[in-house]
Amino acid sequence: MHPYTLSLFNQLIRVLGGFVTVVNPYLHLTKGEVCRRALEAGLPSATLTQATVSCGHPPRDRPELHCGHCYPCLVRRSGILATSSSDDTPYGKDVWAIGDDLAASADRRALRRWLTYPFGVRDLITDMPVPDTADLAPLVDVVRRGRVELENMFRQHGQPVAQAKG
Repeated sequence: MHPYTLSLFNQLIRVLGGFVTVVNPYLHLTKGEVCRRALEAGLPSATLTQATVSCGHPPRDRPELHCGHCYPCLVRRSGILATSSSDDTPYGKDVWAIGDDLAASADRRALRRWLTYPFGVRDLITDMPVPDTADLAPLVDVVRRGRVELENMFRQHGQPVAQAKG
């Protein structure tokens, strides 16, 4: 969860009279690092790929829980591939098999283009506000490590990304 969204949720809890604070213990981990920790803790690989949902557009008319082509599905794929040589999640569409001219490949193309640009603090705070209490350096670092996982996924599928400068 984005730190700003979490801070808004905690504000809501306080406004409603609550006294708990919700924290994200995985804030500074990439999707791949979280997947690796789950597997190291004993979660079966099949549970990781078959019983978890990340999709932003889960298909309603098919048994697959993942469309396979939205940004959350792409991040999921990169995280699973960072810990395993393959991803056996049943996706609605194979984002690597569909042509670049299809609307379904729009997120893949946009993500690949985003990876060609450098990423820094300014990029972090222009996406969404960051709470004043947030330490920006570790957040930038986790995004940069996540970008490496994404670049590796593209490379594994024969679509290397030109290295970003900076």
